[in-house]
Amino acid sequence: MDIKQLFLSAISTTVVNLIIFSIVPFLWWLFRHRKEQNFFQWIGFIKPERKVKCWMLIVFAAVYVFFYNFDFTSLVDQQTLEYLSNHESVAANTYAGIGAFAILPALLENYVANGVAEEILYRGFLCKRLCEKFGTISGMIIQAILFGLMHNLLFLAAGIQVGIWYHILMFTFTGMGALLLGILNEKIYNGSIIPSILLHGTGNFIATMLVAF
Repeated sequence: MDIKQLFLSAISTTVVNLIIFSIVPFLWWLFRHRKEQNFFQWIGFIKPERKVKCWMLIVFAAVYVFFYNFDFTSLVDQQTLEYLSNHESVAANTYAGIGAFAILPALLENYVANGVAEEILYRGFLCKRLCEKFGTISGMIIQAILFGLMHNLLFLAAGIQVGIWYHILMFTFTGMGALLLGILNEKIYNGSIIPSILLHGTGNFIATMLVAF
């Protein structure tokens, strides 16, 4: 795939993801909450304001960095890793070895198609609604479970055949990431989804750059 096709693919993925991940939150707002707030405020596109002391943010950052830098692929057999590295449906493989050509499309895909789109649905819509209904802790845990399951289902839908152990690891680590992003927005900041968009996008972008270079 040349750079033009790669960029067009990133644009296409971004548009599709924004529509798919935003349609349910938008319709929910339209029919139930449009008279209370505009959509962007309701979903969490507001100025981030830190609610906790600086040391608590540092502790959170340390936990997130430790979690993010833990290489769970070290717990997976080599055959599975080789299979994934060659599978066309694994998104990161699109950028494998192409160097600087990956930067612009990866920025778009990682920060908007993944960061903005997924955060609108999971932390902006599901997390907030679930926290209102079941309480903050339970709501954050439920949205984390749903986020982890989404990644399992995407692998199954794409026909990526990995064993149950890989699915367990993927569910655990993506779910834990979702839980931390929920804590970031709802406990450390004022409910803004901008912090989780930036952190989610940055994590994905770093992972993509490691593959590209």
